[in-house]
Amino acid sequence: MKLLRDDLHVLTGSYALDAISDEEREEFERHLHHCRACDAEVRGLRETAARLAMARAVRPPARMEQRVLAAAYRTRQLPPLPADRLRAARDRHRAQLERLLALRPAPRRAALAAAAVSAAAALALGVTQVATQHQLDTARESNSAISKVIAAPDARIETTRAAAGGTVTVVVSARRGEAVVTAADMPALPVREVYQVWVISPSGARSAGLLGSGQLLASRVHPADQIGVTVEPPGGTTHPTTTPVAVLPA
Repeated sequence: MKLLRDDLHVLTGSYALDAISDEEREEFERHLHHCRACDAEVRGLRETAARLAMARAVRPPARMEQRVLAAAYRTRQLPPLPADRLRAARDRHRAQLERLLALRPAPRRAALAAAAVSAAAALALGVTQVATQHQLDTARESNSAISKVIAAPDARIETTRAAAGGTVTVVVSARRGEAVVTAADMPALPVREVYQVWVISPSGARSAGLLGSGQLLASRVHPADQIGVTVEPPGGTTHPTTTPVAVLPA
C-alpha cells in the first residue's frame, strides 16, 4: 500500500529503529532525500538510540566467542539469495554506507557504526561456510579491517561504471592508507579469467588481490594513487596485462 506524503513524516522513529517493512523503507528513503526535517530527526533519533544501547551494554560471558565459533561448524547455512534479492540487499547496504559516511560517527556512535558496517561487510562477502578455524579467523580479521576503513572519520566513497557493465565502488581512508573495493553487477567472466585489483602509483602498479563477489581490502594506498581493475588469467598476474575496465582515484 502506497503511503500518503503526510504519513511519511511519522515514520522517522520506526525507520531509525528498523521497524518498518521493506516497501515502507524504500518509499521513506526516497522521501528522506528531499525532506531535511525528517533527515535531521532520523539522525537525532539514531544518536539517541545509540546512547541508550551503549548505556545498557554489558560485558559478554566468558568464552562466548569460542562457543559461538564452535556452534558455527554445527549450524546449517542458509542457501544463497536469489540474484534479484542479493542485488536489492547490496543496494540497501550501499545506501547505509553512504549515510554512515555522511554522519561521520562521533566517538560515542563509533561502536554502533562499526557494528552496522561489519554486518554489511559480512553480507557482501557472502561467506556461507568456513572449513577451518584458520579460515574463520582470517575472515573475521578481514571484516574487522574493512569495517575500520568504512567507519574512519576521513572515509570517502568513489563509484564508477566498468567498461563492460556494472559498477566498481571504492571507500578510501587516507589516514589509514587503505581502500575497500566492491563490484556490483559486473559481467561474469569465463573460467579462465578473473578480475584483479591494482593500486596504481606514479612508479607503477602492484596487485591488491583478486576481486570476487565480496569486498577486497587494498593496503598502502596513498592520495596520489589510483585503484584499477583488469581482467587477468586465473590466479592473477604480477603486472597488468590488459587495459583496465575501471579506474578510480584513491
